[in-house]
Amino acid sequence: MNILFVTQHFPPERGAVRRLFEFARYFVQNGHKVSVLTAMPNYPDGKVPPKYRGKFFYYEEMDGVKVYRNWVLPASNNNPKKRMVGFITFLVTALINSFRIKGEFNLVIASSPPVTTPVIGWLLSKIRKCKYILEIRDLQPESSEDFGNLNRSLFTRGLKKLMHSLYRKADGIVSVTDGITEYLTTLGVSFSKIATVKSGVSDEFIDAQSNGIRKKFGWENKFIVLYAGTLGWAHSLETVIEAARQLTDQPDIYFAFIGDGQKKEVLEGMVRDYGLKNVGFVGLQPLETIPYFLKASDVLIHSMKDVPVTKSSLPSKLFEYMASGKPIVFGSSYGEAVRELEKAGGALSFNADDYNQLCELIMKLKSGEIDGDNLGHKYHEYVARYHCREKWAKKYMTFLKSL
Repeated sequence: MNILFVTQHFPPERGAVRRLFEFARYFVQNGHKVSVLTAMPNYPDGKVPPKYRGKFFYYEEMDGVKVYRNWVLPASNNNPKKRMVGFITFLVTALINSFRIKGEFNLVIASSPPVTTPVIGWLLSKIRKCKYILEIRDLQPESSEDFGNLNRSLFTRGLKKLMHSLYRKADGIVSVTDGITEYLTTLGVSFSKIATVKSGVSDEFIDAQSNGIRKKFGWENKFIVLYAGTLGWAHSLETVIEAARQLTDQPDIYFAFIGDGQKKEVLEGMVRDYGLKNVGFVGLQPLETIPYFLKASDVLIHSMKDVPVTKSSLPSKLFEYMASGKPIVFGSSYGEAVRELEKAGGALSFNADDYNQLCELIMKLKSGEIDGDNLGHKYHEYVARYHCREKWAKKYMTFLKSL
């Protein structure tokens, strides 16, 4: 098959879009042709790497995947209004530059969010006269409404109608969670045209070692509670800072944040105001080092705002966390992510706004009352058996062939 992916975000950018590259690479390795129509990398900090600067159109190959990049207005994760303008510019430049991509395609796969990529994908499927597949990594605009990034309005109602119409127009839909699949069926989308293909995790995370991270950052004698990922509004990270404040009488417990995002300044401000010495912000780190940071921790932490959409959320980082073989404390109401942890060996969950519950879990892990090593081992074995990315790539391709 000859496949065209449409996605605004693609490596070297960070985050869940790594799955797209690894799936595309797997398809190429198994004899298919894959092209990707994407933007110049600039997420999450709004900085375009030097080799892409000043280009309207840029072509490169990544492990046999043909990548066609288009100019967009760069915007950091801290500037949501500018990012929305970037979504519109990608809609325009991607359509213009798509005519430079030669050849016939069997499938156009549009990955959302943002909501503009499904529109581009649908238009290109009509122009190229091929099947149209939607990949839904996050429900939009529903997620933005729940998290407060967008107010419920005539505008968001219009976006919903647009997305719901595109769900019906698609020849097939790839959903990344069971919850998203269930939601789509409530909208009247036929279950037979949906495949749930979870993100899984790559071998780099499954086989990683700590690689000297603890020594490099002076953490040798610390009990490290680590969060790695976007410091965004979807995450209830203030609770983590409040827990650190409560645990200042435990000088060997240290809270480390790896990453950047809209909420970083707020969190740093809380640390300054409280005068905390047991919290550190390491900032963005090269993607290839993230498995080492996870492996160097004693406890991994994740926390989502308690809103309806999080019940169907299954963050890609959860699989990366499990692959590290470390215990995970998860701040969220009972939902798909907590159920996944329970299947893997046990869920250590707390109310996302309850720092006392979080403190209690951390202390039980530190004292050994909860056997974190055993739990982490179960996580590692579970994810290696059921969620290696190659297995999900095979399911993805089987679904595409069936259409």
